Amino acid sequence: MKYAQDRHITVVPEIEMPGHALAALSAYPELACTKGPFEVATKWGVFDDVFCPKDETFTFLENVLDEVIKLFPSQYIHIGGDECPKTRWKECAHCQELIKKNNLKDEHGLQSYFIHRIEKYVNSKGRKIIGWDEILEGGLAPNAAVMSWTGVNGGIEAAKSKHFAVMTPGAYCYFDHYQGDPQSEPNAFGGFTPLDKVYSYNPVPSELNAEQAKYIMGVQANLWTEYILDFKQVQYMIFPRLMALSEVGWGTSDPENYKEFENRVISHFKMLDEMKVNYARSIYNITGKVIPSNNGIAYELSTSQNVNGIRYTLDGTVPAMNSKTYQKAVQIPNSLTIKSAYFEDGQLKSAVSTQEFIVSKTTGKNITLEQQPSENYSFGGAFTLVDGIIGNIKQLGKTWLGFQGKDVVATIDFGQKTAFSEVYFNTLENKGSWIHLAKSAKIFVSDDNRNFKLIKEIGTSEIQEAHGKIKINVGTQSAQYLKVNIENAGIIPAGNPGADSKAWLFVDEIGVN
Repeated sequence: MKYAQDRHITVVPEIEMPGHALAALSAYPELACTKGPFEVATKWGVFDDVFCPKDETFTFLENVLDEVIKLFPSQYIHIGGDECPKTRWKECAHCQELIKKNNLKDEHGLQSYFIHRIEKYVNSKGRKIIGWDEILEGGLAPNAAVMSWTGVNGGIEAAKSKHFAVMTPGAYCYFDHYQGDPQSEPNAFGGFTPLDKVYSYNPVPSELNAEQAKYIMGVQANLWTEYILDFKQVQYMIFPRLMALSEVGWGTSDPENYKEFENRVISHFKMLDEMKVNYARSIYNITGKVIPSNNGIAYELSTSQNVNGIRYTLDGTVPAMNSKTYQKAVQIPNSLTIKSAYFEDGQLKSAVSTQEFIVSKTTGKNITLEQQPSENYSFGGAFTLVDGIIGNIKQLGKTWLGFQGKDVVATIDFGQKTAFSEVYFNTLENKGSWIHLAKSAKIFVSDDNRNFKLIKEIGTSEIQEAHGKIKINVGTQSAQYLKVNIENAGIIPAGNPGADSKAWLFVDEIGVN
């Protein structure tokens, strides 16, 4: 602790409750709603077995907190509160009796009861609690602070009710996400959070007035280690993204002048080299952005260095110094693969980046969504669904759009009447991450964008049989507008990770042939 204090660092310990408790329940099964037996998890997940809110559980947790409070002098004690499935509580006679006895609305009210009781105990020791934004469920404890991770809404709600908040939304602050092309990066949790995205974050939501904004305490980077092998990889995931978030926290970041920041980062690499820090050099690699062009698409390449050093090929071969020199966005008239790399003084200086394009009649066309994707998985917006790129499971935050508890209703304007006979799209299934295949899909056509005719509908069984890779024969059609309604699975059923929570629906390219 003295090491931290000497550097003006406050260490805030976290004791997770009432969920993420499988390790504790494996040692003390009497603290659960069922008898077990339980086994400590050996992989990432959200598990149904959680602390049962009975007296012996609170006695145990109070004893743990007593020890933690003696060890850590911090004003705040983190009590978790996130990702707590309610499955066991719904089936538990004691929990149901507790809900009735305390006039609680439901199991979410029971979560609030749990957090309130713990807060009262922590307050009695002269400390305050902070928890992830799920502690808002059923009503926020009186003196609690919130860490807003599922987005910014938790922080906004906390600040508006005069509670302090730390902003740490996954879209900007999760450093276990990829920061470059997965082909040239170590294995990561998923998502896509490059350096420029971190630098662009403003931790004070525009929805707050000046007085409410005072309750935003700052920002936090999160690095979970399920996919981290050693400390060198920890360094790789943190640097240089921590430099970007530092400026965000200081209030000195200037996204309009990102290149100036990037140059400063590169100048600091010499210092990191001297310190033998294993930082990521991802900004040297080629990044690509799909843009609309001539009623189709083009691929814009960039690098932190001189773009004149970029070489690329369109025939699938590895770029060499004598390959095409990048000068402007590359037109994508048909399906092809672009490979690119950065050269300096005749030498290859970057990893080779590869991007495959599958062009269909929807590629580059105007598209609108009735409901927007979740902030964490919204890279590129609606255009991601018509950019010619088939989703990569390692890039959930870049090549897919993610919707929690929402349907995908997309309308595509071909610009003129267009003939087609097949509609395709992909959805994902990863139940451990609460991602479920779509429940159904409906295809509509229209010539005026007002009156739509249903031409095809498929259900759950067809989507499951196709393993989410959907190709729908719609017969011979001719229309200017195509509407695709992809239904979310809804509430996750019992027996699955995240039961009773809203399922995630991930969708990528919507194409027609």
